Amino acid sequence: MIPPSYILTCSPGAYLPEPRVRDILDSIDTRLVIAAAGISARTSLMLNKLANETNKIDLFISEDQQDYTKVLEEALQKVVSLHPAGLTIIIDGRIELSEQLFPAIITEFEDNPECGFAVISQNSIEIPSPCSFVLDMLQKPFYPLFTILRNDLLQSQATILNEDLQFFALPELLLRLSSQTSIKILPPTCLQKTPVDSRRTRKENEQQVMDEENNVLEKYQKLFFERKFKQLSTKELAKTYQFHINQVMELLKKIKEGILESVEDYDRHIFRYCLLALFSGETENARQMMEISFSVVSERPALMRLYKLITLYFPLQPQPVSGPEKVSVIIALFNQGHYLEEAVTSVLRQTWTNWEIIIVNDGSTDNSYEIAKELVKRLNDSRIKLITQENKGMAGSRISGLKESDGDFVVALDSDDMIAPEYFAIAINLINNNSKAAWITPKTLVFGNNNHIAWGEEYSPINAIIGCPAPCSSLIRRKVLDQVGYFRTDLTNREDSELWLRLLEGGWTSITTKKPLFIYRHACQRAGIKTTPNLASKEEITSLHPWWFRRDLNLEMREKAFTAFPTQRFPDWFLNWKNINKLIPLFNDREKFIAAMEELKAAYPPITKPSRWNSDDDDCYLDIREVFFGVGSQTKEN
Repeated sequence: MIPPSYILTCSPGAYLPEPRVRDILDSIDTRLVIAAAGISARTSLMLNKLANETNKIDLFISEDQQDYTKVLEEALQKVVSLHPAGLTIIIDGRIELSEQLFPAIITEFEDNPECGFAVISQNSIEIPSPCSFVLDMLQKPFYPLFTILRNDLLQSQATILNEDLQFFALPELLLRLSSQTSIKILPPTCLQKTPVDSRRTRKENEQQVMDEENNVLEKYQKLFFERKFKQLSTKELAKTYQFHINQVMELLKKIKEGILESVEDYDRHIFRYCLLALFSGETENARQMMEISFSVVSERPALMRLYKLITLYFPLQPQPVSGPEKVSVIIALFNQGHYLEEAVTSVLRQTWTNWEIIIVNDGSTDNSYEIAKELVKRLNDSRIKLITQENKGMAGSRISGLKESDGDFVVALDSDDMIAPEYFAIAINLINNNSKAAWITPKTLVFGNNNHIAWGEEYSPINAIIGCPAPCSSLIRRKVLDQVGYFRTDLTNREDSELWLRLLEGGWTSITTKKPLFIYRHACQRAGIKTTPNLASKEEITSLHPWWFRRDLNLEMREKAFTAFPTQRFPDWFLNWKNINKLIPLFNDREKFIAAMEELKAAYPPITKPSRWNSDDDDCYLDIREVFFGVGSQTKEN
C-alpha cells in the first residue's frame, strides 16, 4: 500500500469540532496534520490540548483567517517532503466518516494509477463523471469533502497552493490539476453525513470572496475553452454537450409556455451549453444563448462571468482598424490599483488602434500609484501616460486627464471596469453617422455584487430625466464637452447623471449599441464612495435642473422621492410633467427644442451652484423656492 498522510482542514472561518478530530484519529494508524485558519481561541486551545494529549497531531493553525492558504501550504509541503511517493488525503473537518473509509478508498485509488487525484462525490443521487466534476467547479468552485492526491504530482508544482488566494486556494489547485491529470470520482456511500456550508465568513469578506472567485473562474474557464483540459475525454464532452443542448431546448420550450421550474437547473444547463459551445468553436451560439438567457432571468452570477469572457475574448470585429479620430481614455485611480491592469488591458485589446490612455492617480493612500507606475513601465506603450495629484475626487481626476489629452472622443473608464475589444470601432462608426448624437451608450454587463444587463434600451429624453441614461464610460464627442462643460467638481456623487441632463438640454441625443461593449464591476463598496449618496447627490442634481422636477414639495416628500430608488432614478410623481410634456415633443427638431429650452430656463432664477441637502447656509434654491412656491427653508421646516 502507498503510504498515506492525512490533513484535516476546513474552509476559512468554519468550525472544527473536537469529536470529528477524535473520530479521524481513531480511524488512522499514522499522525494527523491539522491545517485551519480563522479558528477561535477556544478551538485553538482545544487542538493544542488534544495534540499534547495524543502525541499524534501536527498543528498548522491560526486565529487569523487570512492565514488559511499559508497554513495549508505549510501542511502540504511537510507531508509531501516526508513521503514524496506517497498519498495525501485532505479531509473536511465537518464531515462524519464511516469506519471502513480509508482502506477502501486508498485501495480503489491505487487500482487506478493513471489518476492524479480523486474526490468523493457530494451528490448522493448519482456519481458525476470527471467531466461533470470539472464543469461544476468551473461554474461554482467548492471544497470537496474528501480529496486524495498523489504526492509526486504535488511535488511538480512550483508552489502547491496559489498564495494570492484565501477562500479558493484548494479549489484552484484541483482545477489546475484537472488540466494535467486524470480524475476519479469516488462514491458518496462512505460519508455518513454531508454538512451544510456556512456563509457567515464569506459575507464578512464579500468583496474579497467575489474577486477571488472571479479571478479563478475566469482563468480556468478560458483555459477550458482554449482546450487546455486535455485529460478530459473528448467523447464524454461531446456527449455532455448534446445532453445540455437537449435540456436547454426543453427549458426554452417550457419558458415560452410560462414555466420555469428551477433557476438552479436553468443556470446549470445554460452555463454548460455555452461553455461547451465555446469549447466546440460555436462562439455565436454561446453569445446568442447568453442574450436569450438574460432576457429571461437576470441576476445570475455564474452566467454573467461567462458572458463577460465571451465579450472580452471573442470580439465581433477581430481585425484591427484605425482612422483619423483619436479616443482619449481617462482612468481615474483611487485605491484600486489591484484592478487597474484589467482596465488598461481592455483598452490595449481595442481593434481601433488610434487611442491614448491618461491614468490619473487621485491621491491614492495605498500602493495603487506604485502599481500604476510598474504597469506603465512594463507595458512601455507611448500611448499610455500616468499623472498624479492630490485627491480631487472623481470629477476632478477626469478633468485633469481631459486637460492632458487631445482625442476627438473621450471615454471616462473607471479603474475597475473594462471595455469590449470592438467598443471604439463600433462606437466611432455609429457616432460618425449621426450628427445629433453627442455620445454612444454602450450596452453594459454588470457583474460582481449584482449581475445583469444595463443601459440596453434606445435613448429616450424622458427616460434621461427619470434616471441615468448611460454609464460614465460612454464615448463622447470632445467638441460637445467643450460646449456644455465636463463633469462638475462641486457634486457629492453621480456627476455623469448631471452631465447627461446638460446634454439633453443642449438638444443632443445618444445611440445605444446592440451588443454589450462595457463591463461594469458592481463592487460591494467602491473606494472613496459614501454608502448612501442618494439624498445629497439627488438634491444637488435636481437643484441644478429644477425645471424637470417638482420644487413645491417639503423636505419629507423630497426625501421620499430621493430614497425611492437606490440608483439615480426618480419616481414619476416627482417629475414636472407640465414642462416635460411641453418640451419633449420638440426634441426631434433641435432648433425649436433649444429655443423652447432657453425660454423655459429664463423663467427660473439663475443657478450657479447646487443646493446642499438639509443645509440652510449652502442652499442656492431655498429662498427662491419659498418665493415661488411658498415652501419654507429646510431648517424652518424642521
